[in-house]
Amino acid sequence: MEDNRTVNFRDVAENYFSDTRVDCRYTISSQHDWSSHDWIGLFKVGCLTVKDYHTFAWALAPEGYQTGTDANCSVAFYSSYLPKPGGEAYQFVYVDEHGEVSAVSSPFSFCAPRPLDELVTVEQEKSGEEEEDGDDLLLVVPKSLILQSLLEGCQRDLRELHKRFETADVEVEREKEKWMMDRDEFESVRNKMRSQIDELKDNLRQSTEKIEELEQKQKDVQNTHENMCAELNGLLAERAENHQRIRELEQESATLTPQKLDIETELDRMKERVKKMTTQRRDEEKEKKDLQIENEQTHTDLRTLQERLEASERSTDALRRDLSELGSMQSHSHAELHQVRLQSAQINVQLSQANLALREGQAAWAQEREALRHSAELDKDRVQKLSRELQKKEEWLQEERTEREKLEVELGNEKDCNRELRASLRALQKEQEQHQLEKQELLDHIRVLELRLETETDAKWTEAASSPTPCIDSPPSSEEKPQHESSPEMSLSVLDSEQCSSHGSTEQSQKENENDTMASTG
Repeated sequence: MEDNRTVNFRDVAENYFSDTRVDCRYTISSQHDWSSHDWIGLFKVGCLTVKDYHTFAWALAPEGYQTGTDANCSVAFYSSYLPKPGGEAYQFVYVDEHGEVSAVSSPFSFCAPRPLDELVTVEQEKSGEEEEDGDDLLLVVPKSLILQSLLEGCQRDLRELHKRFETADVEVEREKEKWMMDRDEFESVRNKMRSQIDELKDNLRQSTEKIEELEQKQKDVQNTHENMCAELNGLLAERAENHQRIRELEQESATLTPQKLDIETELDRMKERVKKMTTQRRDEEKEKKDLQIENEQTHTDLRTLQERLEASERSTDALRRDLSELGSMQSHSHAELHQVRLQSAQINVQLSQANLALREGQAAWAQEREALRHSAELDKDRVQKLSRELQKKEEWLQEERTEREKLEVELGNEKDCNRELRASLRALQKEQEQHQLEKQELLDHIRVLELRLETETDAKWTEAASSPTPCIDSPPSSEEKPQHESSPEMSLSVLDSEQCSSHGSTEQSQKENENDTMASTG
């Protein structure tokens, strides 16, 4: 029979007793495809076929076994099916469902216990009425049964410890997965906050650019206003020349006093128009000042927004530090779990040493019994220590959960703060849009006023150019001259009044000529 080594037998002794149960322990490797039809047979050494077995038992797997993983298993051969004591050698053989041999154990033999060395007297208390007599019952039991019962108790304790360690590992893995999920969620939230901060910065940059554009437009308007003032100065120079011509003409038209009254009334009317224009100009200057104040307010609002953004960045830095502390605590917990696993491995080694001592101690039973009791007490102390350590681990995991909940609460608070920041930014953006609309309306109003001024000046110049007769007026008084020179609008109104007066004088001269002709004909 061949040995494929996909299954390994463990703890195979050299001798077994025929009167006691024999436990066969084996390990299924990850390369073995286990099936419920696999079986383990007890063969004589030198058998050629798998049909020549003495007895067999179905190969069992532990609960929750998954293919492709390693597993420790055991099968019991009861005393009624075991061969009689003798010098023949036997061995365990693992056979799969296809009838192929997967593992072969080392040879061993069956023997009978010696009558005196292998028997032990055990005291047993009586129950009921027999307790009143005070006599105890003495039982004679084979030493192998006692050793086997102690070994089974140690194995049960070892299985319970393995189960506890497996549950602790599963809980640690779950907590690790939860922590990873929480960290991923925090990273996603932090990335979203960063994107939102970048968007807010872009919006701030765009708003500042728009404000700069508005300021540039305002500067352009001021430049155009200066150009208009220069043009008006040119007009004033032309007005001075016209005044010189008017003085020359006034010297010739000193006799035309009735027209002076009409000119004065026209001048009063033009003064009122000039006053209205000056009030409009003052209103425009007030509106420009209001625009400048609003620009300063928008700048202050932008500064406050930048301060809020810096505060949010500081809070994100604090959260990063908290995450690094959590990572260090997690690494510390992994180190402690590694120490617990090392202690469990040491316990396994000690248990295997105890099993070897049980096999080798058939000659000195009394000493081995004391050693076994001492080792059992040590194992109990270690189990208690391990249980206390597990309780500490559970408390530490509970503290980590509370800290994680605190972090979640802090993240919720930060989300609320970010929402408030977004709402305030939206309100500020709306206010900026309203300010921009108001600025645009004011600019449109200024343009309309400029167009009106241009149309009025063009109309006046066209009227002055279309009048064929020269303007003959009386010289103005000394009080009225500085008023004419104070503003360009008054110069234009004076020109209009002079043109109107000249047109009226021509009409009166025509009427007088008609009256003279009528008188001559009469």
